[in-house]
Amino acid sequence: MPHNTTVALSTSHTLSRILHKYADWKIAATQAEKRCHKSSDTILLTFDDYGTETEVRCLLRTLADKNSKAMFFLVGSWAAEHPDLVREIEQAGHIVGNHTYTHANLLKLSDSKAQEEINRGLQSRWLRAPQGRADRRIRNLAESLGFSLCYWTIDSRDWTNASVATIRHTILSELHPGAVILFHIHGRHTLEILPKLIDDIRSHGYEVTAPSEDW
Repeated sequence: MPHNTTVALSTSHTLSRILHKYADWKIAATQAEKRCHKSSDTILLTFDDYGTETEVRCLLRTLADKNSKAMFFLVGSWAAEHPDLVREIEQAGHIVGNHTYTHANLLKLSDSKAQEEINRGLQSRWLRAPQGRADRRIRNLAESLGFSLCYWTIDSRDWTNASVATIRHTILSELHPGAVILFHIHGRHTLEILPKLIDDIRSHGYEVTAPSEDW
């Protein structure tokens, strides 16, 4: 591997660990929230936000080809405009979660506005706050509305300009029993990396399984 590539991967790994520590301090997500409340040591893939029709259907085909299930945390306003795609995700056996209605930063909203953002989102047991921005106030509010917060343990950083090699290194170097991996449907390299990554995860002795089997 070229020296420059090695340095870039090391830097990315260090940055990822720093972000983990910051998240632990700033957000204080519980271990249950980080694991999306699942009890098994299988690997859970999660996909946030929204995507084009092509992106969603390509992602669903890849998951089907790899006999894998996942969680989709969808922005409510996008879901309202694409009910057919939401239905296809659910019919394929994946779990759909609430990602608020407009992808607003809940920390900056009053209780009433935050409640409106959540309630207008998709009906689900599960809520992922946009950008993971939640605190004890938001946790208590979500629980009062019947939701459980879901965070993650590995950030793929597919929302950055990170290369395929960097994303793969980040995930595989941090892989652990019960890992919950954060992706985005619209991530620049998400669709490209996913088929081989699922194979890599399984080669490490882990299984990517349906979330419903864990809860």
